Amino acid sequence: MRDDMVQKNIFLILIVLFCCFAIPASAEVSFTNDIDLYGDSVTFTLIETYTDENARDFRDEMDIDGDGVVNASETGKFEEDYLSNGGVQFLEYIMLDNGSVQLTIDSIGIHFEGAEGQVNSSVLNVTTTVQYGLDSTISSGEHSIWVLGHPLINKIELVLPDGTELVSYDGLDNSSQSFKGGRVVLEGASGIRSFMNGDMPAFEYAVHVDIREKPFYKNKYFLPILIIIEIMLASIALYIIRMNKNK
Repeated sequence: MRDDMVQKNIFLILIVLFCCFAIPASAEVSFTNDIDLYGDSVTFTLIETYTDENARDFRDEMDIDGDGVVNASETGKFEEDYLSNGGVQFLEYIMLDNGSVQLTIDSIGIHFEGAEGQVNSSVLNVTTTVQYGLDSTISSGEHSIWVLGHPLINKIELVLPDGTELVSYDGLDNSSQSFKGGRVVLEGASGIRSFMNGDMPAFEYAVHVDIREKPFYKNKYFLPILIIIEIMLASIALYIIRMNKNK
């Protein structure tokens, strides 16, 4: 068992090293991931940007008849083939509570920008939007979120569910935190996450985030309610004082 764990961790380290050395050769491709988390659903938006020879190769793959021009029917065929398995590959991108919360794919949409026309090396963008449903809510209690990473993902944005707060995170480089409509926004570039696998260290390109339900006293409506209660108590106290004086 220990030998298997050692071999697994060596394999993970080799993957990380391979990815790091592969970056210069694949610099013509970049990815952006936006993950919008709600209580009972997740919206995952993947933006792929291809330039130079990678853009040419992508268009060449879509050019089914090989006439040097990509048309609407060919992009449609490419999308059809890509999603022919129902998009099950996207179930590997996000994991909640170590798999305890099950994700189902409700819908997938793909949009091409700059794909049609001559097969050349101009910029080509592919935006894929995946809508997941959850079999239980993640807006109450404590939960963990795992998102697959990659050295070419230069931006990952996670918007946490309303009413939750960030506990900890790992696997983001140059990270920052902000708020959007009262929800926590975590942003950064895909980095290497380190963790313990039993008693052995392990590494992976992934983001791990721990969240929990925001305590009642941290909610935006707590202070107004507190002020109202204080006013009511003060009014009652004043009324009692006046009644005692009139006796």
